[in-house]
Amino acid sequence: MSERENPENSKKVDLITIELPQIERFRGLRFVDTPGLESVLEHNTDASLRWLPNVGLALVAVSVDPPLSQRDIDLVKMLYRFTPNVTILLTKVDLLQPEERSEVLAFVRAQLAKAFDRPPSVLPYSVRPGHQDLRSQFEAAILQRTLEEFGEKRHEIVARKIETMLEECSDFIRLGLRSAELIDAERERLKQQALGEKAIIADLTSELRLIANHAAGGTRSEAQAKLDTHQAEIERRLVTEFETLFPTWDKRLAMVMSRYEEWLNNTLSVALAAVSMSERPQLVQRLDGCGRQFRRYLQEFRDRLSERTMSAFGAPLRTTEVEFEVHEPTIPDVRIGKVFDRSWELLSPILPMWVIRPIVRSHFSRKIPYMIYKNLSRLASQWEEAINGALLGMEKEAERRLGELMSTVERLIETGRDDRVSTIRLNLEQIESARKAISQIGRGA
Repeated sequence: MSERENPENSKKVDLITIELPQIERFRGLRFVDTPGLESVLEHNTDASLRWLPNVGLALVAVSVDPPLSQRDIDLVKMLYRFTPNVTILLTKVDLLQPEERSEVLAFVRAQLAKAFDRPPSVLPYSVRPGHQDLRSQFEAAILQRTLEEFGEKRHEIVARKIETMLEECSDFIRLGLRSAELIDAERERLKQQALGEKAIIADLTSELRLIANHAAGGTRSEAQAKLDTHQAEIERRLVTEFETLFPTWDKRLAMVMSRYEEWLNNTLSVALAAVSMSERPQLVQRLDGCGRQFRRYLQEFRDRLSERTMSAFGAPLRTTEVEFEVHEPTIPDVRIGKVFDRSWELLSPILPMWVIRPIVRSHFSRKIPYMIYKNLSRLASQWEEAINGALLGMEKEAERRLGELMSTVERLIETGRDDRVSTIRLNLEQIESARKAISQIGRGA
């Protein structure tokens, strides 16, 4: 769970679930602790921001020193797009005297009232001994109340998420309306202004391709280097095991060969599968890096396009780049195959095993390091193919999203005509009506 033991989540931990007897009374709620947005580690901030659309009840921890920042206010604004249930936990109040605490609480509440029509509640909090009353107040006001009103809260949360989705849909339709209301000459001029970003799509896709190609360039050598570090240990274990088993193989040469081949296949397959599993987090790490870069490029493109449409048509595109899923490759199959040419079996009837046993033992033993090396190389090639395939898939998905967004905006502008104004207005009215209905449901009206 720590950055020291799992840097940049190299072990690919998706979820850690912890159940504690102390919170048994809150069964039915799941607490999700996200990294802080002020982290010096960019991937921690990315993880938190990607989680926001999933939030149900948001608890924003704000320290009394300083008591509130613009970053905190911006975070609350983002949270309100996905849930109406936001609470500020003013932490470390044990550092303040009672009169100072009242002053800080008043300041925070006043700042929130300026920023929000319906500001979030603010609760003082401390984990220090002697402040059990604050913890009890928090549990009663937030956790117990949520459990008691679980169904109602759930409806509010779902309603807010749908409301946000409808709001983004209306942005696109308003762009079409604004285009339809313009005369052809002015619409063409503003279209060129709004679609100015289209000219850079080719450059942007080239950059995405370069990122993917650069990441793919060192895949084979990196995989080989990591897997090769296991050669000596696997060799030691297999040779030791072979020396123990070989004396028990006292049949004809053909039988001994078959036993050896079966043992080497099974044992080496298990060993390489374990190596592949252990190295997987490091091998797929470059996929995460590319995923973060692609997400950033896509969001920057969306932001620029929104600015252009706002400037040209007075209609922004309040869209947030959805989670860019990284499809990590599965662990390649490990198959050793045949160890010997079948012509060896021709010697079996004419050479007694007791005569050639030392030669066979020596030959079999020398074969082990080579078979390990050959199959580690084969495994490295499989990882190269799997990872580079995933990188290519990510690049194509990023290009698809760029083209899809631009095509949507272009289509909305180009199809704008006077005779469509009434239809577009009707669509907007329907969305607004749905938003109001959803909003009333969310408020329990």
